[in-house]
Amino acid sequence: MKFRTSSIGAAVLLVLAGPALSNLFRNGSVSAQTINKPSVQVRLQVHKGYKGDPETWSWTPIIDFRANGPFSPGGALSVEYSLPGKTWKFDCNPQDAGPSSAWVGVRDCGQNPPDTEAVTYTGPVDFKINLKNELEGKSATLLSGKFKVEKFHEGVVDLPKFKNNFVYYVNYDWTLPVAYIYDELVYNWEYAGSIGNTTVPNLNDSRLIAAFWFKGNTGGGGVADVGYGKYEAYLYYQGKIVADAVGEYSHCEVLNRPESNQDSPYGYCRRVFNFTKAMLWDKGQYCAPNCTYFPMWKNPGEYEIKVLRNGKLARTAKFSFGSDYKIVDTGIGKQNNMGTLRVVGPAQVIGDLDGQWDRNAYKTDAFFGNPLSGFTSP
Repeated sequence: MKFRTSSIGAAVLLVLAGPALSNLFRNGSVSAQTINKPSVQVRLQVHKGYKGDPETWSWTPIIDFRANGPFSPGGALSVEYSLPGKTWKFDCNPQDAGPSSAWVGVRDCGQNPPDTEAVTYTGPVDFKINLKNELEGKSATLLSGKFKVEKFHEGVVDLPKFKNNFVYYVNYDWTLPVAYIYDELVYNWEYAGSIGNTTVPNLNDSRLIAAFWFKGNTGGGGVADVGYGKYEAYLYYQGKIVADAVGEYSHCEVLNRPESNQDSPYGYCRRVFNFTKAMLWDKGQYCAPNCTYFPMWKNPGEYEIKVLRNGKLARTAKFSFGSDYKIVDTGIGKQNNMGTLRVVGPAQVIGDLDGQWDRNAYKTDAFFGNPLSGFTSP
């Protein structure tokens, strides 16, 4: 795998992308050759067999992530895993990229290894995302962390033959108190294109976007399903609703489902809400004096988002919008070198629709054992 970008190309990109994105990079919100931590998603592939026994199920890891450039020619990404008595190493090929390949995206690294590589272990697993360049004689670990492997039994439980039919999955309870608030310009920056893509965002106006994590059932596809339930988000300013994101303006951008044929309560969805009528800024003067859009640029101050899940209040998050037409940064992303342009903040988890989950997991497990300094769950 070779990267086609250069430091010169990235510098030109920042100029073309306009002051909003340029300032974010110059202020250190995103550093070169880092991992976008919110993009890292480890899943487990279930193998129907283990050491010749088809009724003992096992697993191997698979990972998605984004790496921020610029990258020199000859760079190669790989992932290493280690657990008691077992290690894996997988070379990763980027399959998509951001504008001018300022970031590259890796999908399904480690997919479909042979059954002989599978294990039945549960517990913490250490991993590293590495960058190596043979031409330059350099190597570095971009991210090191760990994740928790857990399991549940699938199918008939009272027959000895099927006693080891376990489905394995990664516990993501630490994600639930984390919220992301950002504008449409950032969303366009994150939109994937082909390697070598040179398209940069060029918006005359920008709308508000937010993302929250939810936990729940998988496999049903109905209202109770974490991926298909009814979600409605409402934006409040000075105690009044000024915009909403309902219906098709909400979707799961990340959906971690255990590889099971039955319903289970261990699914995790990071759901994006697009507040199309909450306009952060309007360079093109698109919004006429009597338009129905809410002009946030004219209304700096404190805002709150409330999310209904199947008709019940499930999440709230507060943020501030400045007179400089920007969402006020919490500083959490920069302080923790998270490699994202999204503003990271706390979400209050309300109600019982997420089922059983560890409310303290974020203190130790957040971002794969890299908990956030300056972050406290409400």
